[in-house]
Amino acid sequence: MAHLIKRNGSPNWIAAFDVTMPDGSTRRLKKSTKRTKRADAMIEAIRLEEIARKGNTSDGESTNKAYSILAEAAEAAAKGELSEGRAREILSRLCEVSNGSPLRFYTVRSWAADWLAMKAATGKKATLARYSAHVGVFLQWLGPKADGKLEAITKAEIRMFRDEIRSGWVLPDPDATIVKKGKGKKVAETPPPVRTAKTTNHYASDVASMFRAAVREGLLLASPASALDRLPEHDSTEREVFNVAEIGQLVNAAGLTDWQDTVFLSTKEEHQERADRCADWQGMILLGFYAGARLSDCACMTWGNVDLEHRTLSFMPKKSDRKRKRLVVPLHPRLVTWLEGRDISASDSSPLFPTLLNSPVGGRHGLSSQFIAIMDAAKIGRNTVRAAENGRRAQHARSFHSLRHSLTSTLANLDVSEEIRRRIVGHESAEVHAGYTHHERETLARAVDKMPSV
Repeated sequence: MAHLIKRNGSPNWIAAFDVTMPDGSTRRLKKSTKRTKRADAMIEAIRLEEIARKGNTSDGESTNKAYSILAEAAEAAAKGELSEGRAREILSRLCEVSNGSPLRFYTVRSWAADWLAMKAATGKKATLARYSAHVGVFLQWLGPKADGKLEAITKAEIRMFRDEIRSGWVLPDPDATIVKKGKGKKVAETPPPVRTAKTTNHYASDVASMFRAAVREGLLLASPASALDRLPEHDSTEREVFNVAEIGQLVNAAGLTDWQDTVFLSTKEEHQERADRCADWQGMILLGFYAGARLSDCACMTWGNVDLEHRTLSFMPKKSDRKRKRLVVPLHPRLVTWLEGRDISASDSSPLFPTLLNSPVGGRHGLSSQFIAIMDAAKIGRNTVRAAENGRRAQHARSFHSLRHSLTSTLANLDVSEEIRRRIVGHESAEVHAGYTHHERETLARAVDKMPSV
């Protein structure tokens, strides 16, 4: 146990204590506490004794290394030689002594690359593509600062990025022709493409996700995007619906092969293949309207998703598959009739729509383009909200997704309650559905049966 002694002429107390050496011998140590008050000196003496004892145990080597590094830092600071680079190097060595790994120092660009690599291992392909695009724009916007320290990014810069993206910021084109404005000359400048609040929020949200991950990894104490609020999305396109008559027109038009000429521009296909595609599209439209399924989910449906005995459709939407949330939707008689006209002896793994299964959603020949061709053939307008101009894509109020809105709108017009409407579009998990009473299943089915046939 440490005790205190005083030396003549010294105002400070001296700590004296015994320490067992690695060879088993005992050694008496005396160290100045640099304290004048006895109570303070006793506390310091106990601390000094603890340090000395640890220095002679299995942990002693690490402790001695740590104190040696700290002494090196103190000496460099006293001489005015503790630069930022030297301080980082010292901190890195301390971390390595403490936990075996040196301190990690990231630039914004290097952390973005690591973060995207982590997302590639766990995320969806489409989501990763969006992350890569938005974070890439952020790095371009930062310019040289993208190769600076990760922790140097400020809240003000994140907010400025968000606001400039909203205003239509684009990377300057190095090959663009520079027009000099002479005296009296007026040069018309093309305004940048203003982005909607929803699109801007996507950019800001993805960049914020990158910084939140840095906080979780211990690279930052706080995210510079933590205080960034979402923009109100009052300017987003409101989705319009199809009425029942228009959905009937879409189903009829899908059954004619002529609409395929504008999409595939080829006569090499067999007549049967084109006819099969027509039949598949009729089913897709019925499924979109009566089950509220999204386009990509419809295309991936198999017979394993269909239960004709209980007249239900069970599937896990891609949009929420991480939540493992399986949706169970009652089948409308019109949809049951279409299904019963197919090869119901097919295996559970057989696709409902074989000719559409491998088609991408986007692209010239994709599912979206095919549905647009069907709309054109049915003479049903897409209701353009904004024409394509100044580098912006056109926006339309009606697409395949409008069928989902048409379902809820039709049910609302039939005075079906909001709770039942939510259940019909599939907002229930498999676990909850398993506990449904027979009465509840019949309630949902009766609500679906109220819908008119197309």
